[in-house]
Amino acid sequence: MNVIGIIAEYNPFHNGHAYQIAHVRKNLHADYIVVATSGDYVQRGEPALLDKYTRARMALSSGADVVLELPVLWSTASAELFADAGISLFEKTGCVNGICFGAESGDLALLRRIADVLADEPADLKASLKHNLKSGSTFPKAREAALLSYFAGSAGQDGALPVSTETLSSLLASPNNILALEYLKALRRRASSITPYLLKREGAAYHETSIRSGASEVPASASAIRHTLFAGDAGACGNSAAGILRHAMPQEALAILQDYRADFPLLCADDFSSILGYLLLSSSATQLARTADSSPEFANRMQNQLPYYTSFSSFASRLKSKEMTLTRINRILLHSILGITSSDYACGNALDKIPYLRILGFRESAAPLLAALKASAAVPLITRPSQAPKLLSPDAMQVFERDVFAGNLYLQMRNQKGGTPLRAARMQEHDVPPASEYQRQIVILP
Repeated sequence: MNVIGIIAEYNPFHNGHAYQIAHVRKNLHADYIVVATSGDYVQRGEPALLDKYTRARMALSSGADVVLELPVLWSTASAELFADAGISLFEKTGCVNGICFGAESGDLALLRRIADVLADEPADLKASLKHNLKSGSTFPKAREAALLSYFAGSAGQDGALPVSTETLSSLLASPNNILALEYLKALRRRASSITPYLLKREGAAYHETSIRSGASEVPASASAIRHTLFAGDAGACGNSAAGILRHAMPQEALAILQDYRADFPLLCADDFSSILGYLLLSSSATQLARTADSSPEFANRMQNQLPYYTSFSSFASRLKSKEMTLTRINRILLHSILGITSSDYACGNALDKIPYLRILGFRESAAPLLAALKASAAVPLITRPSQAPKLLSPDAMQVFERDVFAGNLYLQMRNQKGGTPLRAARMQEHDVPPASEYQRQIVILP
């Protein structure tokens, strides 16, 4: 059985994602495709546009066979932890034998060479990285400079790269290349038997915020789709927005989005501004320093800037400095809201990150794969949240309870923003949306 994994956020699902699934099915000859996706919050430190079950439905409608949730502890973590958790999840299935990921670079051998160095951490690389961080650089910039220095020092040796400094610098500045390096690094450190498959990313740039004309030939980025949805309240999916998105999303995924928007609002970080403001006011610097990815210095900075607080996004921008990226700051603020602490990281790491496999949805045709999962998974398989207390250890339950809280908060904020938990028409139909994580049902498609 050839089972290929994809780690994704699908925020939201677009033509580029559909192309990747089709590529895995056709060119990698996958019998089944398992997707590990972020839950209701994503790696950039924000709530997802749509809830996790809706995004799982999008993936299944476009060719995925099973969708598993990446615990919120890791879906909102740094690229290194996010990638390692995804690889750990696939290893815990016992049946995923390959992983396909996209990158701006199409040179797998080059990416593996760089990833091997990052995984092995030579002494001179570590020393250079430490020096660059002490000089005030952000981690991405410090690591880029350390790698450039390391490979420049390897000139004429076996460790030298067959590319210019400019090419290497450009490669290390591309978000999907960085994530690809983290996947490869995790595979190396784990001595994993999972085979990596690289798909060169085509189309709009990762951060591009507009959908180009002819987007069916040039896949739009998720950033561009989110921007289109939020710009001028286009999130209501009026005729203009729907017309634009028809060129950027598969028909099935767009239909799911439109159905969702008929009932629920789309969420963004600023919808959590009041909660964050209250938490910052009611927390001591010591408590804020315990937040995952934070530090005593950053906690003091948050408290010093608190008199100027107006919203999540504006406060994050105000805290931006040359030492910290905006994405990391967003993650810290989100971790404060979700109650994710450094001790949670320690607990999750002690469990090798993935202490359970939670199914968000599957296709009925994937019954043989589900049977294989049940037979070979190294950790409990959860289809209903109510199963967790019976199947998980106390430490694993600590990780799972973060997922439950995060999901419940997402549902509450969605209801709050919408002004009502459901439309009157849905009330009349007795089609009541779930009020908590324990009421949510997995997605099953034919």
